[in-house]
Amino acid sequence: MRFGHYRFRPGLWPTLATLALLPLLVGLGVWQLQRAEWKQGLIDANAARAALAPVELATLQPFAPDDQYRRVVISGHYDLDHQLLLDNRMWQGHPGYEVLTPLQPVAGGAAVLVNRGWVPASPDRSVLPALPGSTAEVRVHATIKLPPEKIFRLSDAEEEQTGWPRVVQQPELAHCASLLGYPLQPVFLLLDSADAHGFRRDWQPVYGVTPDKHRAYALQWLTLALVLAAIYIGVNTRRIDKDGTDGNETAS
Repeated sequence: MRFGHYRFRPGLWPTLATLALLPLLVGLGVWQLQRAEWKQGLIDANAARAALAPVELATLQPFAPDDQYRRVVISGHYDLDHQLLLDNRMWQGHPGYEVLTPLQPVAGGAAVLVNRGWVPASPDRSVLPALPGSTAEVRVHATIKLPPEKIFRLSDAEEEQTGWPRVVQQPELAHCASLLGYPLQPVFLLLDSADAHGFRRDWQPVYGVTPDKHRAYALQWLTLALVLAAIYIGVNTRRIDKDGTDGNETAS
């Protein structure tokens, strides 16, 4: 195939390699763009739900995936004698726990675990932090956090414990209910930063790879596809000399 003073004559192996790699690179780029669009939609949906006016927690039951990050209110009494410490939680680079306190609703029914925030861990793991709170009826303002769908938990990861509070490795509701000895509602509540009786709180949704990261990955894959196409064309294109031979060939 001739274009002016250049001839494009592709070789078999470069062509086969390019045909195999080019669709793969383009496909990965398109997939990352689709992931970016999906992730942005998820972020926008969660932000829209978080902007809604708070509702009574009981009005949302049974809970649905769309209840994630809804703001709710509930009245009840904290069970300060039976609290859980979610282990291996960091705050500004410091190790500690998140405090899960059961709230017994005034209206009755199953308790709900309220995450009251982060507390530092002692260098001595056997010394657990004090977890003060109110024994009176409280009006809790919080955000719904659905439990994770998948939890990796080693059966022997937790040490034998007696007394309270208890340290748990993962936010596993069935395990927490077993330790407490009574049923729990299938959600966590993240205590609002302005509410009393909490600890350090700065709740931020965790999305893993951000939409911008996905777009950056897409740009990388599509750039690699463009570079591959340019190399393929460059390797298989030769300038034609005046005598009709390729620039790197010797006329006979």
